[in-house]
Amino acid sequence: MKHIYHQNHTNILELGNKDKTNPNVYHNTKLLLSLYENVLWRINNDIQLIKEECEYEVHKDLDNFIDSLVDVELYVSRSRLDNRLRSIEDSKSLVNLINKAMKMVKSYPNIGERYYSILYKTYITQYKSTTDEMIDYLAISRSTYFREKKKAVNLLGTILWGYLIPQIAEELKKVGFITY
Repeated sequence: MKHIYHQNHTNILELGNKDKTNPNVYHNTKLLLSLYENVLWRINNDIQLIKEECEYEVHKDLDNFIDSLVDVELYVSRSRLDNRLRSIEDSKSLVNLINKAMKMVKSYPNIGERYYSILYKTYITQYKSTTDEMIDYLAISRSTYFREKKKAVNLLGTILWGYLIPQIAEELKKVGFITY
C-alpha cells in the first residue's frame, strides 16, 4: 500500500493498487483536467463582462460600481449580478481545489514531482506540451509516457475524489450545509 502524506495535514490517504481503482475516477479526473483552462477563461470572461456592463450601464468603472452597489441596483438586476458573482466564486473554488490536489501530487514521495510535471505540462499550463515534447522532456518511451500519465491522473483523481472532496463534504456536514 502506498500513502500520500501532505505536510500540512495529519490525515493519510491510502491508495489501493490500480486494479481496485474505480474506472470513473480516471475518466472524471481527466474530464476535470480538460475543463481547467475553460474554467479559468470563464472566470476572466465573467469578470470582464461584469466590468463592461457596469461601465456601460452606469458609466462608472468597476471600483466605483462596487462602492455604490445600492445606487447601481436601479440599473443592473441585483439577482443577475449575484448569480454572476456566485458563478465566478464557484469556478474559483473548482480551480483552487484542483490546485490544492496538484500540490499534494507534487509532494507525493518519490514520483510526485514527476507526476506533477506530467499533469501540469499536459493539462494545466496555458502552453500545453505535446506528447512528443513530453517524451523528450522526460526522456522516456512513448508507452512509458502514457503509462505514467495514466498513473498521474489516477493519483490526482484519488486525491480529489478520495480525499479532498470527501473532506470538504464532511466539513459542510458539520456546519449544517449538507444534511445527508
